[in-house]
Amino acid sequence: MIYRKQEFVEDQTGDPEFPIKVIDRLDSLDGEAFRFIGRATLNMKTPLGIQQFPISFEIVADSTDEAFQKYSQHARPKMEEVRRHIQSQLDRIHQEQEDEGALAPEKASGDGNIISLDDFKRRS
Repeated sequence: MIYRKQEFVEDQTGDPEFPIKVIDRLDSLDGEAFRFIGRATLNMKTPLGIQQFPISFEIVADSTDEAFQKYSQHARPKMEEVRRHIQSQLDRIHQEQEDEGALAPEKASGDGNIISLDDFKRRS
């Protein structure tokens, strides 16, 4: 199905957890269906410093207002799931490095120890 996308942004500077909420409304071109996709960014400390990981999640709602009301309850578990996954990958990499001793040159070149987020492409 082909969708037209509209982006909606809610500025909630009083909300320390999600001060900016971004939701895409996807309307099918035939006008029969629509979906709401929330977007957030997870900031996480890694060995390379603070990294930003984009996260998206579906919000089941009948209106844009309802989607914004449900934003936090859908964003929190998805962000925690991604955070746990990244942390487990970082822990695995750290353990492999400890087991191997020093980091081998082929690992440093990018041939290994890559954090894969492929698991999250369609898991919802």
